[in-house]
Amino acid sequence: MSTTARRAGIVAALVSSAALIAPAFAGALPTGSLGSDETAPGVTCDATSTETSTNGWGIPFDDEKNQTASYSAENVLDEDGSLELEVDGVEDRSVSYHSAGGVKLADILDTGISFAERAETAKASFQLRLSGTTGGKFTDTGFTTLVWVPGVTAPDTTEGAVHTDLQDGQWWSTQNIDGAKDFARVSLDAIAEAQPNAVVDHYGVSIGRGSAATSTLVDAVTFNGCTTNFAKKDAETETGTGSLGNLGNIFGS
Repeated sequence: MSTTARRAGIVAALVSSAALIAPAFAGALPTGSLGSDETAPGVTCDATSTETSTNGWGIPFDDEKNQTASYSAENVLDEDGSLELEVDGVEDRSVSYHSAGGVKLADILDTGISFAERAETAKASFQLRLSGTTGGKFTDTGFTTLVWVPGVTAPDTTEGAVHTDLQDGQWWSTQNIDGAKDFARVSLDAIAEAQPNAVVDHYGVSIGRGSAATSTLVDAVTFNGCTTNFAKKDAETETGTGSLGNLGNIFGS
């Protein structure tokens, strides 16, 4: 066999091996920016969401499909953009969700929930869409949404700030479920104790319903060990030959 043929055979073998390895990496469960592997089974931790690659963020519900958010080149605390929530009046709402994979509410009580915001005043809320609750009107699904809103202790978001430890904050429920009735603000601990079978199907950020025309910028949304960075554009792809390097340098010219 000629030297040229041997080189061609080796290159082909390397390329074939790369093709077999690549799908395994592409389908693997990412570990998020904090290195956590504790996201719910079957749910990908999408570390970045952009205008062209939303990576699971958006509105999967028909009754909210017109309440979209948008991607902005304006920054919160980084330099690659953010998610903009904007409404034109008191009847409007702007929201974006990501699947939580049905993780039990009780299992997220010790995990950090947070997000960064930049606005003249803190206004974005954090939402957990639950199923499996009791006491509400949706007896078949046990659906409700738990809502955290910034209070008097919220940080100054004029130049950008992070709302931290929301899992330890006060939440209200859109339905009169056991443990959270009449829109009273209660702890997630208290709700989870009253709702041992409740699971989180989606989480997200929103503004609206009662707000005059306004907007806010949101970034670095953290839930159940996963932090998503919102950016206006996808990161530029580096040129080159990838992890195999330059095969020409291996075998010569």
